[in-house]
Amino acid sequence: MNKYLKNFLLAIFTIVIALVAVEFLSRLFFDPIDFLKPNTIQDEVLRYRIEPGSGAHDSWGYRNKTVPDSADIVTIGDSHTYGVSATAANSWPSSLSRISGKNIYNLSLGGYGPAEYLYLMENKALNLNPELIIVGFYLGNDLKDSLTAVYTVPIWEALRTNSEIKLEDVQKNNKPNKKGLTDWLSANSVLYRIISSSAIGDNLRQQRRLDRGEEILMLQIDEIGINTGFTPDRRLKGLDLGTPEIREGLKLSLSFLNKMNQLAKDNDTEFLVVILPTKENVYSDFINQDQELSQSEKLKALITNEEIANQFVRAFFDANSISYIDMLEPLKNAAQTQQIYPNNFGGHSNKNGYEIIADNVGQHIQAENSD
Repeated sequence: MNKYLKNFLLAIFTIVIALVAVEFLSRLFFDPIDFLKPNTIQDEVLRYRIEPGSGAHDSWGYRNKTVPDSADIVTIGDSHTYGVSATAANSWPSSLSRISGKNIYNLSLGGYGPAEYLYLMENKALNLNPELIIVGFYLGNDLKDSLTAVYTVPIWEALRTNSEIKLEDVQKNNKPNKKGLTDWLSANSVLYRIISSSAIGDNLRQQRRLDRGEEILMLQIDEIGINTGFTPDRRLKGLDLGTPEIREGLKLSLSFLNKMNQLAKDNDTEFLVVILPTKENVYSDFINQDQELSQSEKLKALITNEEIANQFVRAFFDANSISYIDMLEPLKNAAQTQQIYPNNFGGHSNKNGYEIIADNVGQHIQAENSD
């Protein structure tokens, strides 16, 4: 019995040493900022933020190596500007930096919306004395995020003017998720994140969503390598203009962006909004041609609502002299010839999609500078 116990303990010890060695090698070959999940802490205004230095993020808690004394351009946004589904070097702000030769600081975090964008512009971005501030405005959930911020954060209480909004419902849906073992591993092991970010991890996460009853619709076009999924339930919750919550979120979002534009003018800084569409709308032509997907009422409703929101947003920007670039058509055109989203249910671009955004933003900046 003693012999078996010794062998068992030796085996466990060998496995632990092997895992530690592989983890060490993983950190040598892979940048921790691309794999380690940073710790988040509560914030009175932002609701939450990344703990400085956590997950290899900078001393402000953002996805940069360091905080510079100044920056030519500051980008502000949510996970689509942060660069989920790509390395930090392949986010669209990083790609834009290479294309333009400008020093760009990326002040973005998943889950943020226009309320946070305004606050970050006032309290962080302008401190870097940028020539230009760019906001990535994602139509998929920024309207809902504006509503959540205003109706849960005390600093925005004066903006709660819509009597149709039930405060308790918004606050109930904003409860933080409980953390478990997988969260600890995500924050501390590059090896675990490499495995969980693979196709295996994607399949497990997709199955968990299906088990919870969430609908995931797949689109497969072998000729151009598309095998990707849509989550119309999740996206429609952030774009259903038939609800008072999303209509209020749209109004609040535009108000915040208008304040940002005025703040930029007051500080002699250029301001640009990049309108980022949902994956569903980018693939809308393929969806309409697909026999099964074209019958989905939720997908139809999502695309229709987004088109209405897009038109309303652009009209508002035109009326208020807010510079913008709409990425819908460039991404739709790119989707005809290349894979610009990962082969999973996620709504974020891959590095190819982010490169398309960076190219178009770069061309817009160059055209503006040459006028």
